Amino acid sequence: MYGFSRETRTRPGRLVVAGVLGFWALVTGVPAQAALSGSAFPAAQAGQDIRTEESSISSNQVALSQFNTGHRNEAVRLWQSQAERGDTAAQFTLGVLYNRGDGGVARDLMQAVRWYRKAAEQGHVIAQYNLGVLYATGTGVTRDPGAAMQWWRMAALQGHAEAQFNLGLFYAEGNGVQPDPAEAVKWWGMAANQGLAEAQFNLGLMYMKGEGIDENQDEAVRLWRLSASQGFTQAIALLKVLSLD
Repeated sequence: MYGFSRETRTRPGRLVVAGVLGFWALVTGVPAQAALSGSAFPAAQAGQDIRTEESSISSNQVALSQFNTGHRNEAVRLWQSQAERGDTAAQFTLGVLYNRGDGGVARDLMQAVRWYRKAAEQGHVIAQYNLGVLYATGTGVTRDPGAAMQWWRMAALQGHAEAQFNLGLFYAEGNGVQPDPAEAVKWWGMAANQGLAEAQFNLGLMYMKGEGIDENQDEAVRLWRLSASQGFTQAIALLKVLSLD
């Protein structure tokens, strides 16, 4: 039972990815579904996306003000100018707008990829993460799990929890890489330590199975309770089935 985290946004749209877990089927009698990360694409609603990426550069502040007051064409022109000068916040913002077809620009996934890549190459963590998702899903680019993992690794090393979660998923399922349960545990452990409920749940499964780490049922239950305390429905259901709720 694993799950796939989509591109960053405030609240999620969710994507179920096939997975098989004998333990889950054993205790519930139903096939495994994916434990899902709490992110989807893009990073937030338009205003929130842009506000979180607001730069100290005055042109970006002016563009933000124009965007929020309905002067979106003017805002896009300013961001375009800033992005061409190498401003990562403006590049990320254009990636968001082109992906959604917002702010007076037509939806253009190739342009979204272009601007995310420019920002990602300069170390913009959300751009790295979102670019990884585009490669994982084949959105605007040819599907390439290996490239997805490369971008997620960059974001994960900057502390991006969903990127850590997705790396764990790909290592667990052998998607674009040889299966490596210990690597899955490593990345899910990082995300779980940041409080990501889905990672806590999946890490608990690994402890319960003794896969990639020594079996430890007490630690599995502890992690599931942490996940359940955040409202993660699969953790709640599993604890109930095991009479541990």
